[in-house]
Amino acid sequence: MQHNPPPGSGSTMQKETTDNLHIKGYGPHFFRLNDETEWHNTAILLQNREIITDHEIIPTNFEALTEAHFEAWTARKPTVILIGTGNQMQFLEPKWRAYFYQRGIGIETMATESLCRTFAILATEDRNALGVFFPITE
Repeated sequence: MQHNPPPGSGSTMQKETTDNLHIKGYGPHFFRLNDETEWHNTAILLQNREIITDHEIIPTNFEALTEAHFEAWTARKPTVILIGTGNQMQFLEPKWRAYFYQRGIGIETMATESLCRTFAILATEDRNALGVFFPITE
């Protein structure tokens, strides 16, 4: 769902020149992309120039991840998958890390704020990264 955040709320990141989508600004329950679209109260998936909010591909929170989500991500053939787990870093179970490694896909989890910064760099490098951004809630 797209909305405008209140003025002065959240963080704004340095603008980068790229056609690939990445997070330009973020705050509690919202993301602003470099194409100036804003997404509120939803998790988003970014890969190159595509944004996905379909709950069959990305659930509403990290704890709701299932093998079906991982299969959908793997089918998109990224070289690396980065998951922003919300306010705090959470870890994938070792069996899921192995799932991606066996398919030749790097996988990392980090707090969503860290992912916003990291993913912006990968997007400007035209890396085939898939970013999963769960909202920051506070």
